[in-house]
This record gives sequence, structure tokens and C-alpha cells, in this order.
Amino acid sequence: MPKVVPYSKGSVIFFEGDKADKIFILQAGSVTLTSTDIITHEGIKETLSVGQFFGLKTALSHRPRIETATATSDCQVVMLTLQEFEKNFSTNKAIISKMFGVFTKSLVEWQEKTEHFLKHEKPDMSREEQMELVAKSLFDDERYFSAQNQCEKIFRDIKEPCNKTSVEALLAQAKEKLSQQEVVETSFWGLDKPPVADFSAALLKQFSLPIFERFKKTFADGEVIISEFTKVKSFYFILDGEISVEKYINGKMKLYGMIGPGEFFGELELIEEMSRSASCIARGNVTCLKFGRENFKSVVAENGFAAMSVLKTLSNKIYSQRRALKLLCIKDLSARVADIFIMYDEDGLAINTDVEGRAENLERKYYLTVSDVADWAVISVNEARDELNKFASKNKVAIYDKYMIVSNIMDMKRTVDSYYANLEAEKK
Repeated sequence: MPKVVPYSKGSVIFFEGDKADKIFILQAGSVTLTSTDIITHEGIKETLSVGQFFGLKTALSHRPRIETATATSDCQVVMLTLQEFEKNFSTNKAIISKMFGVFTKSLVEWQEKTEHFLKHEKPDMSREEQMELVAKSLFDDERYFSAQNQCEKIFRDIKEPCNKTSVEALLAQAKEKLSQQEVVETSFWGLDKPPVADFSAALLKQFSLPIFERFKKTFADGEVIISEFTKVKSFYFILDGEISVEKYINGKMKLYGMIGPGEFFGELELIEEMSRSASCIARGNVTCLKFGRENFKSVVAENGFAAMSVLKTLSNKIYSQRRALKLLCIKDLSARVADIFIMYDEDGLAINTDVEGRAENLERKYYLTVSDVADWAVISVNEARDELNKFASKNKVAIYDKYMIVSNIMDMKRTVDSYYANLEAEKK
């Protein structure tokens, strides 16, 4: 049962960094959320209104609190567990719809902060010209199948593109390069995939029913499922495989995140009614359910279980976008690269290599390539390789074609902690 909890003025309801296992609604009085801007390191304050939810995003994503909540007058709050929130609000269409809007707005704001931080200026071009830039970037990264796929998407999406000649030339180049490229196995993860979250597993079971078979689509490794700048026609649910979410920034594809089985993608633009804000590219073979925009209401908005799943996915995306920007704010490249391993470990994407699964084992296996590290850190592949080789020379990291092994994750944490300690010392 949700319960009403009184707090006296000055009381702390929760601290930044606390475990997020409760959701709150301000019933009476005033509460202020305080946090630190991850770019400027200046303090941020937000005063809540009566009736407003707080602590919701971190509770839904099972992440540590990112702000401190303090009672700025005697107040009363309604405190709920996640299960109580789902039971009381998952079928409330008005509240769920409002949450969709709030969460998508927050995610877009974090994306814009990242672009501003990276000094990205959106090109003043036609849609097809912007799509061509994505294709060129993929080609330059030697992802020839993805570049070919992107060029073909331009012709499928736009009947008579203004850049038809240059796209045809790029398509021919990509096909030629692809014909010369050695065929590699498309399976990315191997046998030791990270576990699927409970809510994702439950949703997978629901969407594996025969009634959804007609929506099933398969995609090959490197296939561009959603292309940035295109019009919104559909959204997807991942049954098997992994998707990289990437955005064209300053001439390169910036890795924004990875999503896997039991998650929706492409839903953000349906909620916000905007063009595609990022590309979604298959990493290994992928099986999805593809729904048209007309299915969104019945599949998600009016399905309490699916609606909660979308909120949880959006919460994870918001946290991940914020976390990735925090990583980019690290000026020391060695610490920035080390923080990528820590970020993956926090997200449950690192594999404990001990066959007995002992919690105290500190060795980790990461399905990361040198190119992935470069994308996350927004540095060149050569810079990423140099930084990784520094760790490798000290036997802290072993580098393979499709994965890396960190011998002791605490070494990475000490590198990052030392960076922040020096940063604090410089302020004094």
C-alpha cells in the first residue's frame, strides 16, 4: 500500500547516489531537488509542484539517484514501491501519456546537451543530403555494408533525390569495397550474453505469442534498420540480437548506446512527432517485431505492461545519455577510456569471466572493439588504440578482435577516481 510520509523542513528525503527503490509524489508543502551540472559543475536547483512525481526515472531504471531531494518546508509525500506504481498507474492513460511526453523531452534535452558540448552544428541541407552524410561516414569507417544499405535507403525513401548522382557513386564504391572484404561471422556476442532485465524478459514472453508472428523481421549484421533524418513510419521491438544507436556528429557516427532483447526502439519520434533523431544499426543478426505507427496505441499506449516497459526503456536511455556525456567531460584520455569500461560494468554489459560466477572476481570481458572505444570517447581510432595499448603494456587490458578483457576492474576505477581527485584538488 502506498503510504503518506511527513517530512519536516530541512529533512533529506534521499541523497544523490542512494539506491533508487522508491517513487514519490509531493502531496503538500515544498521539496527541492539539487544536483551538479556535469559540464559546468555548477549547482542546479528545481522546486517541485504539489502533485509532481519525483525519483521516478532512477527508480524505473534501477539506477542510483542523480540528485538530492530536500524538504524546504514541512511537507507530506506519497511514497510508493515500483510495484505499487505499476499497479496504480500503468493503466492510467492520462498519466502514462504525460510521462511519455516528460521522458522524451528529457531525453531530447540530453541529446542536445551532448551535441552542444561536442560543438555540433546541424547541416542546413535537404533530407537526402543529410542521409548521404551518414552513408559517407559509415563508408569512411570501413562499414561498407552499412554504407551500401544507407544509400539504398535513400533511394527507397526518396523517389528522386537531388543528390542522385553522388549517392549512386558512393553506392558503387561501397559495393566494390564489400566485394573485396573478407566475409566474417555475424554473431557478435557468442555464448556469454548479458542477462535480460526481468521486465524485458516478461515482455519478450508476451510478444513471442503466435499473434505477433506476422510482424517479425530479420536484419543482417550492419544493416541500417532506422536511418537518421528519415520520416517516422514504424517502431520496433527486439526479440533477439543487439542494436547500436548512433548519431551523425561532426563528420562521424557517434555511438549513443546499445539496446537488446525486450526493448523498443523508434518509439521516441512517434511520441514527439519528429523525424528520426538517430540511426539504429544491427550488431550481429537481429530479429525484431516491426509495427506501423498506427499500431502504437494498441501495442503500447493502451497496453499497461508495454507502456511501463517503454517508460523503463526511456528512463534507461536518459540515464545512459547523461552517463555518456559525463564520460565525455573527462579531459584526460586515459581516464576517459577507463570510464568506458566502468560504464559498461555499471550497465551489466561486462561479463564476469570466472566460470563459477564468483562475485569477488574482478576480471571482466567486454564485447568492445577499438572502434567502439573511439566512438564512445569521441577520439580517433589511432588515439583509442594508443590509450588501450598503454593499459595493455601494464597487463591491465588484453585486446582481441571483437572483445577485450580487463584483468581487474578496480584498476579502471582507480584511474577515474584519481582523475576526479586531481580535479577537486585544482579547485581548492
